[in-house]
Amino acid sequence: MASIKTIIRNLLTDVVQFTQHASSLKLRDYQQDVARSIVDSVVGKKGLTIVVVFPRQSGKNELQAQVETYLLSLFSKIDCEIVKVSPTWKPQSINAMRRLERVLERNIIARVMWSKESGYIYKVGLARIFFLSGSPTANVVGATASLLLECDEAQDVQITKWDKEINPMAASTNATKVYWGTAWTSQTLLAREKRLARELQDKDGIRRVFEINADDVRLEVPEYGVFVDQEIAKLGRSHPFVRTQYFSEEIDAQGGMFPPDRLAKMQANHDPRLQPEAGLLYAFLIDIAGEDEAGSQSIDQTGIKQTLFAQ
Repeated sequence: MASIKTIIRNLLTDVVQFTQHASSLKLRDYQQDVARSIVDSVVGKKGLTIVVVFPRQSGKNELQAQVETYLLSLFSKIDCEIVKVSPTWKPQSINAMRRLERVLERNIIARVMWSKESGYIYKVGLARIFFLSGSPTANVVGATASLLLECDEAQDVQITKWDKEINPMAASTNATKVYWGTAWTSQTLLAREKRLARELQDKDGIRRVFEINADDVRLEVPEYGVFVDQEIAKLGRSHPFVRTQYFSEEIDAQGGMFPPDRLAKMQANHDPRLQPEAGLLYAFLIDIAGEDEAGSQSIDQTGIKQTLFAQ
């Protein structure tokens, strides 16, 4: 009969098996490829930049926590650091910490080794993960990502903030970087890194971009497909929400909200009138966004405006 040490050693040879047997979670096929690619780059000290674009509610955040738990356990005897950056401290960084803590507590290997310090650092043995905010006003200079640098919801992190204060954290060891997110416009940090990663991928054949959409998810989670079909029926396949949040399609930062077909639907075929016609329903659209729309990439990203109806 194999000893406990042998069992643990065997589980630590593969992130997918580790997650299945130590965390009692079987990763989906599209999650397995991502997990193994990240671990391979970290363990092999390849310093790859990996971009992961998943639709909403398809298991991105759970995958992050499982990969982090595996790496912290694997490197628990080495003094090393993972840095994870989210667009905001509350709720995004806090939610990420809670998710990791839940996985650490349930994992039969990590749960006897993990601890928390300073409110934003989790340890498994000597290995640490730091949770930081990527908001424009956050003071993050000084942290070092010797093992891995992660950017969650990278489409919402300002490019200047990342390039100046966060990206250099990986410099001392050329650590692997992972950008996680959901598609939005072609002008985001996520979109930029995806383009660069794809160029390198095309040159050397090493996969760096993992991009799936609702059709990929529904193959393994039929209920997900049912939900997305309902959203399409309600909003239309060309709606910005549907295109970006479920089908991982970027929309142009300037005109993506209003493609020609949508503009055509906004135009009536009758002559201008000075007063409403009795018995018809009219919609008046009012932009209620804040004054400083350019101050943050996350302001009014939905494109939703208040609608008033008059009879």
